[in-house]
Amino acid sequence: MKSKVMYTCSLHIVALPYYEVGECLGDFFAEADGRAMTLRPEPTNDYDAQAIQAFDWQGRHVGYVASPDLLEAWQALRGSGRHSLRGKICDLNVEHKCIVFECKVETIGDVPNLYPEMPFLEWHYSGPVMKPTKEMVKLEYMMDEISERLDEHDSWTVEERDDFIKLVGRFCEVTKYDLSGDMADYRRRLILRMLALKDADLMPLVEELKMAYGRTGRESHEGDVLNYWMKVLSDSAVTRTLLKNRRKFDIDVVRRELQQFPESMYEEWLDNREHFVSKLLYMHIPRTPLWQLVSGIAFVELSTAEIVSISSAQKAPEGQGEPSRDVHVNVNIGTAADVVADGGRKIVNNKH
Repeated sequence: MKSKVMYTCSLHIVALPYYEVGECLGDFFAEADGRAMTLRPEPTNDYDAQAIQAFDWQGRHVGYVASPDLLEAWQALRGSGRHSLRGKICDLNVEHKCIVFECKVETIGDVPNLYPEMPFLEWHYSGPVMKPTKEMVKLEYMMDEISERLDEHDSWTVEERDDFIKLVGRFCEVTKYDLSGDMADYRRRLILRMLALKDADLMPLVEELKMAYGRTGRESHEGDVLNYWMKVLSDSAVTRTLLKNRRKFDIDVVRRELQQFPESMYEEWLDNREHFVSKLLYMHIPRTPLWQLVSGIAFVELSTAEIVSISSAQKAPEGQGEPSRDVHVNVNIGTAADVVADGGRKIVNNKH
């Protein structure tokens, strides 16, 4: 009889400080190596319906499968034909506060579309769009440069290897500002490509990318990303770009289009900006509709502020002068962004 060929699945489990072993993490790490672990999907997760929970040998919820490993985890689940994966903890990363789970499955199942993009791509937007930020432009260059340098991997000199490592390190720092599904896909492809090279010098970069890609990496920035977007939305250059031709666009039309954005994201922005930003981390939204969504929100906020500013000036008693539009516009967006940035300190405790 032909023996079965078993596939070994290795997955990173992250966010340990925020769940049931968070208060005894040192003790957990001391005894975790080699112990049993079970992974189970959590379809009721408010932030990511594809999230997969991890439970330790005592039945404690210790964390989640890292974002870059979710596709492989779902493939293993489909291949096993079970509702959960049982295996062992095979490695520990105390620095990043994560562990590596390993199990064996007989086959790998097909998971063609973990995060469907078509609803976002079919969304229609007719409003103004902000210019790309300097970070977005830099990321485009870095992505191309990294790919081209990897093409030359076999002929790298020692100096070129060191330069590549530094380049990817800078990429990891800047990539946190891009929450699009496009960037998530690129990081995953980059991870797989570097793993395929079997170059020991690149393995630390793979780990760094996985941490930057997953929830743990976002948490470690402690609100940096939200503060960055606050500055973008408060930038006078952004204000000028959106309002320069404001009369060409109908605010009510743009608002209705925002209301049609999938998953009621505009309503999330209006109701709870903390939750809005949290969901963006997991929605896997393509870059173009995501940038249009952000542009539309900024346009409506800024236009509304300008209308209020003009109305106030018209009603102001004679001699008081006209209020500064820039002050009113920036205060409006700045206040909204401050709310989001303040939420960044709370978002780290959300699921997955």
